[in-house]
Amino acid sequence: MLVPRISQRAKLILSILSALLATLILFSSPGLGSNGKPDDETIRYKGQLLSIRRDPLTQAPLIIRGIESNLLEIKNFSKLSRKEIAHTGPLLVNKYQSLLQIEPDQMKLKGAEKISDTWYVSYWQTFRDVILYESSLGFSIDSRGNIKSLGALLYPHVQAPVTSKISHEEALKIGQKQIKDYKKLKCMLLAESVLIYPVKKTNSIDYYRVYAFNFFPEKALHPATTEGGWAVFVDSQTGKVVLFETLLKPLGCCVPEDWVPPKPEEMKPKW
Repeated sequence: MLVPRISQRAKLILSILSALLATLILFSSPGLGSNGKPDDETIRYKGQLLSIRRDPLTQAPLIIRGIESNLLEIKNFSKLSRKEIAHTGPLLVNKYQSLLQIEPDQMKLKGAEKISDTWYVSYWQTFRDVILYESSLGFSIDSRGNIKSLGALLYPHVQAPVTSKISHEEALKIGQKQIKDYKKLKCMLLAESVLIYPVKKTNSIDYYRVYAFNFFPEKALHPATTEGGWAVFVDSQTGKVVLFETLLKPLGCCVPEDWVPPKPEEMKPKW
């Protein structure tokens, strides 16, 4: 059976849409507190009535909705370019900065794609220009240029190292050693980055500055296999491995018959 061809752009759009929908479903579902009542609270912020759900540990908003008005209304929306659309995140953060507890310049664009008449825009949070792993701020802009709500996973008051004590070469060797038969499997480093890795505890959060590596065996690039890879995060201060987990095959196992394995630089990393 043939599998329909899906372009790289379509895959990117679908991945952004899926992530945003998952965020909205998660954050819009009625949560219950210890008293059995929804966790959402209603506040008046600079004269605007808002519904907010907060992270119980950081107290940063997970979702903000305008009750009687939009969070942001963008003028001349239909004439804006993708680059200009990408600037709406910092504008939104600036407007609700004291609620979100981050600075506008801490936002790094993750994706901005238009599907039908709606734009879906998402960002990472950064600390000293380094991305916080699994952080996010996302929203949609409707055909009238209105942003009605936002979903976020943010970390206020980050305290993390700003430099690395061990070298990239040392960290890479440590990462490679975590994989049994690394050489035999002809593993390749397909993505790497320096990230801030937050680890939530009961009453606090530890922040690690890590070298993040994604390794895949050579056979994972073959269209007929479901072979996966590994993510290894190495603490840049101590050399300790703080995360080691398996990764699914980058593009899944359902591919068109004329599918060509992606080049290493085209593979989407875990973060």
